[in-house]
Order: sequence, then structure tokens, then C-alpha cells
Amino acid sequence: MHSDPRVLRQIAFFEKQGFEIILSGLEYNGDKLFFPLAKSKSPFFRALKLFILVTRLTRIRVLEFLRHSSLKDLSSQPQAIDLILANDAETWPLAIELKKSHPLAKVIFDAHEQYAKEFSDMFVWKWFHKRFVNFVCENYIPKADKFITVCDGIAQDYAKEYGVEAQLILNTPDFESDLVPSPEKEKIQIIHHGIANRSRKIEKMINLIDHLDFRFELKLMLVPSDPAYLKQLKEMAKGKKIEFLDPVPTQEISAFINRFDIGLFILEPVNFNYANALPNKFFEFIQARLAIAIGPSPEMKKIVEAEKNGIVTQSFDELEMARNLNALSIEEIQEMKEVSHRIAWKYSNHRNEKVMESMLHDLGLLQIQAAAESVN
Repeated sequence: MHSDPRVLRQIAFFEKQGFEIILSGLEYNGDKLFFPLAKSKSPFFRALKLFILVTRLTRIRVLEFLRHSSLKDLSSQPQAIDLILANDAETWPLAIELKKSHPLAKVIFDAHEQYAKEFSDMFVWKWFHKRFVNFVCENYIPKADKFITVCDGIAQDYAKEYGVEAQLILNTPDFESDLVPSPEKEKIQIIHHGIANRSRKIEKMINLIDHLDFRFELKLMLVPSDPAYLKQLKEMAKGKKIEFLDPVPTQEISAFINRFDIGLFILEPVNFNYANALPNKFFEFIQARLAIAIGPSPEMKKIVEAEKNGIVTQSFDELEMARNLNALSIEEIQEMKEVSHRIAWKYSNHRNEKVMESMLHDLGLLQIQAAAESVN
């Protein structure tokens, strides 16, 4: 929880609204009350879990998750719970079950992805997980009071598949008022940051540097989610104008990458969620006052073409990206950076907070907070 920027923004928002916050998840390094989603590690449980996965017993999988979750600890909380915000599909059954012991609680589901199509390019995922996630979506989404997601494409698909109307909370970071575009310099520095994930084909961006002119350098700031893949990428990059940077804390990304010039992301649409990606890093590029270079990913493309703060290639081919980048002058890149500077407030978290405030008002929760504050 301490490294998910979307969740961190939610925690900060509810703190500003005066809520007392209880957290439950896989990991958390912080000072708030936290209940880990404990998983039994006994040999019997591991064997049972494998059996459930192989046989795709979706209802039993939900029950097993609830049995080994933090449900008992959360349900026994002495104070009334007013709101349950559940991030990711696996936690949605937990939220609905928790509501049974706190019947007045309102429930918001946050879909960071279209979960039933998350890794549709992988046979293993489709066999072991697709049926389960589709079951959770079909049976639990209708039980939520509000449903939020990250972009238009995913919202439209949830409406088509499950008949739910989602409200949009974009992955926009907090506004960085002190940042301005970095000054012109001799070398044009390109940055890509994110997780080292094979399905993102980061090697395409490494190959790109071979086709760029002498002005360009590439910086990669990758979280080692797949250490073997990251090692492979570093081997590929040897002898090239590529530097690997140590990851910085989530809240510091925009300020850290502000020193560079172009934010790069070539994401082939190998599955539904990649095809509809509108990720944190895209908005962090804007907040960092960078020019943006992307492939024709529709959700990102809409913004770049509307705002004119970067380039969009017609394909996901690194050679085409190289041609487009080589054709840019220093002055054009600087103007794109200035556009990102002008729209940084527009694409910051303040709009999300207005949407959240409206939802809380609809659910009657702002009135509860106001009443509590007046008593205090």
C-alpha cells in the first residue's frame, strides 16, 4: 500500500476529509492502523489452494480467500465503519462480507484495470484466473454503492460487460507548483520509468537508442519486479547511451524526472488493459513538465494530440519512433515541455478530489463527517 500511488492519494484525500483510516492489504510501511491480508502458509493450505486453482472452483476460492483474510479482525472493530473502499477485484468480496458486520457502511470499488481481461495474452492466466475474476465482477460489482475506474475505455467495457456505470478517477498525481521545464541543453535526455515487466517489451526502448541521432540519451528507472528480466535488459544496454537509475519513492517521481526532457512509453496492445492504458507514468511525465513520446495507445493519444505536448507514432515500431524523435528540433521539444507546464494543473489530482467529494456527498458521508466535527 505504501508504494501504490493511486492508493496513497486516496489515503491522503480521506485524511483531508477528516476520516479515521484503517488499512488492510498485503504490505504497508506506515503509522496507520493496518491489518495484513494474512495468508496461511501451511502445506495443506498450499495444496488446497493449488487444487482450487487447477479445478477453477470460483465460489470456493472466494470462501478460502475470506477465511484466510483479515475479515475477522476488521469485523471486530468497535467503532462503526462508514465507508469501505476496496482496491482490486480480489478484495471486493472482502468488502461486501465486511459490510455484514457494519451494515450502514457504504462501499466503493476501485477498478485499476479491466480485471477479467487483465492478462488475456497469457494462457496460464486465462486458465487459472479469468473465470474467477469474471465471477467476482459479475457477482460483486452490483453490490457496491459506487464504482470507479481509471479511463474511458475501461469504463465503457465495464458498462458493456457488467452493466455498471463507472465514474472516472484518473491516475493523475498531485500538482507540483514548484516545477518548471528543464532548460535547453546539449543532450536530449529521454526517461522511461515503471516496473520491469516482460509483457511491456522494454527491450524495444533499448533498441530505439540504436536508431537515434547523437543528441539523445536514454534513462531507465525500473522497479525490479522481475529481477531476471531487469538483468537481461542491462546486458542488452551495455555499450549504449543508456543509464539505469535507482527507483525513487512514488511521491518523488515527478520532481526527480523533471531534470529530463522527454517521457517515453511504447506499450504494445498485447491485452485489453495495455490497449486502454492511461497510467500513472503518463501523468507524471506531464507533471514533470516533459515532452511526451508514445505509440498510438488510444487513451494517451487523445490527450497528447489534444494538448500538443508530444508526439504520437502511427505504430508501436521503435524505428518509426526513432524517425519521429530525430525530426524534432530542440525548440520543438522545449515548446512541448512548456505545454506540459501549462496543463500540469489541469491534469493533476485536484479534479479527482472534486469527483470523490461529489461521491461522498451522494452517499451522505460528508454530512456524517460534518456532524462528527461539530460534536468534537
